[in-house]
Amino acid sequence: MEAEKDPYGRPWPDKEKLVPRTAADCIITRPSKSGFEVMLITRKKPGPSQGKHAFPGGHIDYNEDPKVAAVRELEEECGIKGCEPELFTVRGAPDRDDRYHMISIFYLVKLIDGTNQEPVAQDDAASASWYDVKEILAKPEIFAFDHHEVLSELIAKNDTYASIR
Repeated sequence: MEAEKDPYGRPWPDKEKLVPRTAADCIITRPSKSGFEVMLITRKKPGPSQGKHAFPGGHIDYNEDPKVAAVRELEEECGIKGCEPELFTVRGAPDRDDRYHMISIFYLVKLIDGTNQEPVAQDDAASASWYDVKEILAKPEIFAFDHHEVLSELIAKNDTYASIR
């Protein structure tokens, strides 16, 4: 007998697991010759979002501050040391993640000492790299979850990126 599905086509979890999960994600940009670049990973785990681009991040561990989780996940997935996470937005629509109900806290993160670190894919990332913001925004279909919307919101709302709107 097939498990009952929620309104989004996902199997209902056990009653003990009905609480949404939480994640902390990092948004890191840097100036480039053509405007700005953003650091993204390509998701490695099997599922509908495998091979799609996303911000580095992941689940917040029990007894862990979300800011700490964001910086930890950045280093685990990209080998990058970040600092000074600043809250950008929170997303929690029940259908935003194809795996389960996930609430994500997005932080703007700086690189330690302003260094020009190059990401190296590790942990849950198949690849990690810098991408030209204008080019990547023109390809919403290559993003996992709602990360294209989050990047679009950042560019639209932050005067730092006025030159590439």
